Amino acid sequence: MNSRKKKSVVWFLLSVCAALPARAQWAVIDVQAIARLAQQIQTMEQQLQTARSQLSQAQQSFNSLTGTRGMQYLLSGIDRNYLPTSGQQLVTLLQGGSAGYPQLSASLNSTIAANAILTPTQLAALSVDSQQLIMAARQAAAWRQVMGAAALTDSSGRFSELQSLITAIGSAEDPKAILDLQARIGAELGMLHNEQTKLQVLEQSARAQEAANAQMLREQTIAAHGSFASRFQPVP
Repeated sequence: MNSRKKKSVVWFLLSVCAALPARAQWAVIDVQAIARLAQQIQTMEQQLQTARSQLSQAQQSFNSLTGTRGMQYLLSGIDRNYLPTSGQQLVTLLQGGSAGYPQLSASLNSTIAANAILTPTQLAALSVDSQQLIMAARQAAAWRQVMGAAALTDSSGRFSELQSLITAIGSAEDPKAILDLQARIGAELGMLHNEQTKLQVLEQSARAQEAANAQMLREQTIAAHGSFASRFQPVP
């Protein structure tokens, strides 16, 4: 076979091969793997929803235990400092001044006037020392009366205030509000204890004033009549 024929046979074979249909390539799909992936996605979505719910609950719990509820403004209009805060204020009150406590001063002056037996004219007829001693005794006695009445009124009012705070616990909306109310009640009890301490100190001051008045009376008596030892000695 010559070379020309050989070339013809090669081209014929190439033509035949080119004319043959190519074999198709089919992709293999793993249905079970896709199902597992879908299940995993669904599980992750459920876990995400659970995490969101837990976060929301944690946020609600955090909000219920933090922040302000305005309990510090309860009973804010009540005057708790109704007693003198210094010795100078007490002296001013006893001398007829208000010392920043007009109601207490008015009660003290009216009580002194109600307890008085000697008229102003009779009092003016006495010596200056005697007048001062009588006025000091009147003031001390009236002060103890006024102080006791004020303490009784305040204690009765404070009981009602504490009861209102206790009642408010039942309508509290969250634990923080209850904690704030409990702290507010504790603060009220602390202030009440402080007032009781002040009352005890003022009572001691009144007793000291009475003791001073008694000492002044003894000294005035000695000054007026002389000592007992010298009264029976002959005067040369």
